[in-house]
Amino acid sequence: MIRLGAHRAAVSLLALSLAATGVAVIVSTGTASAAPHYSSPGKVQVGYTDSATPKIAYDEGGSVNMPLGTWQDEAGGQHTSRIYATFDLSAYEGKKIYGGSVFIREYSAADCTKRAIEIWRTKPVDATPTWKRPPAPLAKIDEILTPQACPSANITFDIAAAVQDAIQKRQRRITFEIRVPEQYEADPSYGRRLYWYSSVAMNVQYNSLPTVDNNNLYNGGFPCTALKPYPRLGGLANVIEVVGSDADEQDRGRIETTVAIWPTGQPENRAEFTDEYGTSGRANSPRLPETALVDGTSYVWQASVGDGKDVSAWSKKCYFTYDRTSPTSPTVTSSNYPEADSGEQTPVGVPGLFTFSGNGNKDVAGFAYSWSELGVPACSYSGEFGQLECTSPFDDPGTVRAVRPGGTATVTLNPDRYGPQRIYVRTIDLAGNVSPTVTYDVFVPSTAPTVTALSGPPEWNQEVLLKFSPAAGLTVNGYEYTLDNGDPQRLYADDEGNAYLSFQASDVNGHQLTVRSLSDNGFVSSEGSWYALFGPWPGVRSEVYPSAPEPVGGVGVPGEFTFSPPPGWTDVTAYRYVFDGGEQTEVAAGPDGRATITWTPTAAGWMTVIVYAVRADGTVGDYPNYHSFEVAGAPAAT
Repeated sequence: MIRLGAHRAAVSLLALSLAATGVAVIVSTGTASAAPHYSSPGKVQVGYTDSATPKIAYDEGGSVNMPLGTWQDEAGGQHTSRIYATFDLSAYEGKKIYGGSVFIREYSAADCTKRAIEIWRTKPVDATPTWKRPPAPLAKIDEILTPQACPSANITFDIAAAVQDAIQKRQRRITFEIRVPEQYEADPSYGRRLYWYSSVAMNVQYNSLPTVDNNNLYNGGFPCTALKPYPRLGGLANVIEVVGSDADEQDRGRIETTVAIWPTGQPENRAEFTDEYGTSGRANSPRLPETALVDGTSYVWQASVGDGKDVSAWSKKCYFTYDRTSPTSPTVTSSNYPEADSGEQTPVGVPGLFTFSGNGNKDVAGFAYSWSELGVPACSYSGEFGQLECTSPFDDPGTVRAVRPGGTATVTLNPDRYGPQRIYVRTIDLAGNVSPTVTYDVFVPSTAPTVTALSGPPEWNQEVLLKFSPAAGLTVNGYEYTLDNGDPQRLYADDEGNAYLSFQASDVNGHQLTVRSLSDNGFVSSEGSWYALFGPWPGVRSEVYPSAPEPVGGVGVPGEFTFSPPPGWTDVTAYRYVFDGGEQTEVAAGPDGRATITWTPTAAGWMTVIVYAVRADGTVGDYPNYHSFEVAGAPAAT
């Protein structure tokens, strides 16, 4: 590769390696490299002019080696040619230009002892011009006057200043004229041709300036602010996150983030912390060591981002006060729920009134409370940019603010369960710091409602009718129930405090239900429950001879037995059954898959009827139902 002068010595090694192949473009757009980056702008036109045909423009193409300078045709006619190349700079708008080159490769020369080539910048054109109407020259940019490596030299022109000027003036196109200097242009010994395959190529060395998003600066899980009073931040105050961006795809994974921080009013104590492994468009955090912050001190910080070559401007300033001092523990009292060891009874059907006190400690902003152990305030990296997000301590359920700093707060609570119960309470300050937990023990009477199956023992695919009744001493206006882990539902109570629920028992595995009663005073009872399980065998029901803990029916007393399909069976056509000491009998099922028989005992004592279901194809179920009961003695004579 041939260049002149010391200022041309810094030629890319990559360009040198490619020169051997005759390819002038040194790096294609999108190739991963550290900033700054190399790319080749798109060509708008490449072609040449001919003084012998002054009104005709010649675009490159057809494997024609373009002429440069004065040359003769086969008939002896004399021509003079200049080459023009226009490139699209729109991709570099807003970029910082570090360099630029134009590449050509000679194919032949009239006299290898002579070489004189200039490159000029002209007014931009959209199409190859003619000899008669060339674009106006703006400035000569570079030249080469050395004859080495003739006739196949790879030649590089430095056009960085021209590209920088064009980008600064927001020009989307740049045109270059390649010619023999005026004093040699008419001399055919300076004429040569450029290799058609290499054409005229251009390379730009550029970098997009990284930027800080001032709308997305975060501190301890909260957005940056400059408003007074400054937010008080606790143990996560050292998590400072910055969303920085770089338009260069190659730099998206190499964002460097720097945070500068100092105590308010003390800029001379400014300290900087840098993280080198950020991602463009994501929250990046050069996390400060906790030793960098002093408890009770207010700080100001700002950030910048870089890509290894350029650095953004500093962001706006953000402020906070570092607070790592925990508040003192609260005291807990209740006006109607006595402590469990007091010997007093807890009233039935009345919500508990609990008062928490900060005991005058002005660092106490409020309280957290629960019927179970208190957890840790939640923060998660769930923000739009992957940033840490925390909630205000008083946005969480089970928290209440004190009426004034260090003051009290009164809450109304329903115990979740009955029996010995414990409420856990701690204080919270504005930074989210919490005190040690204190407890308050109570004994809660059971208030669970009663659930009665009015429709009798549940059968699969049959209607179930349940009755909800309040616990003794409660006046209720309704019930909240959950069936089979569904969403909670509500029922209004009648004048006697009862409510009714009907549903189809369609689940082959059975059903489960939980229910609480609701009162006008806001009291919610402890939880009652009901469940039904279906085995994989046929159902057996008898009003006279149910399975019961005491003797039923009697000798000579007839009773009906109704058989129903096993859960999930829809093709039962018969049932096979046998009573103790009897013979197996088959009875046809009706259209609903059920069958009813009548049986009269001849002796008292325990009896078991074994029942199998039969499908339409004659197959018998694997699981029988063993329905056992005790027959009472003969009825008394009348």
